[in-house]
Formats: sequence, C-alpha cells, structure tokens
Amino acid sequence: MKYVFILALVFFPAIPGHAQNSRAEDRSQAWKLLDESLREGYYEHRQQALAALATVGYPDPDVVKHVLAALQDKEPLVRCQAALALGDLKATSAIPDLKRALDDTPEVSFAAAKALTTMGDSSGRDILIAVLSGQRRDTPGMWTNAMREARKRLHHPEGLLLMGSQDAVGAMFGPASMVIPAIRDTTALQGKGTPGRAAAVAYLAKYPDPYAVNLLEWALKDDNQFIRLEAAKDLGDRGDSGSIPKLEALWLDNENIVRDMAAASILRILARDGQAGVVPPGPVDPPKITNK
Repeated sequence: MKYVFILALVFFPAIPGHAQNSRAEDRSQAWKLLDESLREGYYEHRQQALAALATVGYPDPDVVKHVLAALQDKEPLVRCQAALALGDLKATSAIPDLKRALDDTPEVSFAAAKALTTMGDSSGRDILIAVLSGQRRDTPGMWTNAMREARKRLHHPEGLLLMGSQDAVGAMFGPASMVIPAIRDTTALQGKGTPGRAAAVAYLAKYPDPYAVNLLEWALKDDNQFIRLEAAKDLGDRGDSGSIPKLEALWLDNENIVRDMAAASILRILARDGQAGVVPPGPVDPPKITNK
C-alpha cells in the first residue's frame, strides 16, 4: 500500500496545478460574463457591470482598463458610472482622463468631480461647490467665483440634485450604492422590509465570526434581488474558495446586476488566492437604516 501511495504522488502530483487551472477557468468565465455585459446594447447592463467592477476596490490593471474604455461610451450614464467606478478603484492613473471628463455632460462632470475628490485631486472642487450651493443665495464669498464658473460649465447644476437623491437611496447598500441608480425599477426596495434586511446583510459582512460567511452564502438564495446583490457583494469581501461555486450559481440569476456582482466577487476572491477576506479590527457599528 505504501508503494501505491508513492506512485500516486509521482504520477498524480497535479492536484495543486488542477486547483490553479480551476481558478484560471473561474476567472476566465467571470470575465466572460462581465465582458458580455460591458458590450451589451442595453446601456443599463453596461452600467451594472461597471458598478460590479467598482467593488474590486483597488486599481487592478485589467479592471481599470475595462472601466477606462467605458469612459468613452456613447451613453452619458455609462460614462458617469465609469467615472464613479474609477474613483472607487482609486485609479490614480486615470486622473488625466477624469479631468477631461469634467467638460462632459453635467452628470458625467459631477461623477468625475466626485472621483477626483475621492483620490485627493482638487480639480473637481468647483463642480461640487456648484452642486452643493444649488440655487442658494448665501454661498460663501470665497466660493462665489468658483460657483459662477462651474454654473457656466454645467448650465443647470441644480438638476444634478437628482443624482444626490439617488445616492441617498443607494447609501443603504454601502460601497455598492452606485448600483441602485443603475436599476430602473426600485419599487422592490419598499417591499418586505428590504432596506433593513439588506442593511443586516451588510452588517453581517463586518462581523468577525466566520459563521457570517455561511449566512451570506445562505442569503444568496433570497427571493429579493437586492438581498442577493448585497450578499454577493459582501462575499467578495469575506468569502473564500468555497464561496466561489455558490456565487457561480448566481450566473443563472434573472437579474443582470446580480450576475455581474457575483462575477466581480469571484474575481476578488481569486485575487487573494481563495483566502477568506480579513475583517477590519474594531467595533462594528450597525447601519442607521430606517426600515420602511
């Protein structure tokens, strides 16, 4: 029996290699799904893929390349999503492109200003001042000229307040907040205690007990797309290689954004070699969400 075991080690040493091949295949399939969304004729699908990629959270070269390409999309809302994603990715290499985007449509200009500010670049300050001030007449004197100049560039910056309200609605989903404006029908947010339940999922992702991962995987099967979406995103933070097959099951989900988020989370897990995500130390503050 000892010799059989030795022979097995000699002729079948490829278990680690097999795991690597499996991971390469998982990555390839995840990118295939995301690429299909990014090439989709339906612009909201392109938005959703960008929102999912933004959750990677750091400037992965492949991710930045895809998002930068979308900054040239023919649809302004897709360019807007691309700008926001570059900010979330902390893609400092894209700062020159974002500065050029400040002269785009109002929505894109606002998104580019937010992204630049996230990365510590002050180029978008005037745009944000204009949006903040809106139609108020008591703008501080030091901001007046900046606001006037930004108003000329944006024409009607007060119209961008709609984006602010969308951000507020989406804030309950934490880092995935930009996903919400990309989904036209948000009526599901009002049903079955969805905001509170989604917030609970986000809270569990920050809980250090490893059992939280099991609960997140369980939430992937929820009837509500927003719960599945939040669980898929959070497994990108906390999940390990064992979570990948469960996320892959979402590739058959009816909602495009859920499929994209699952694919992006798989990429995030693979980027740390299938290891479980680390929970930041310190107390966990429950989200302040009013359950309507």
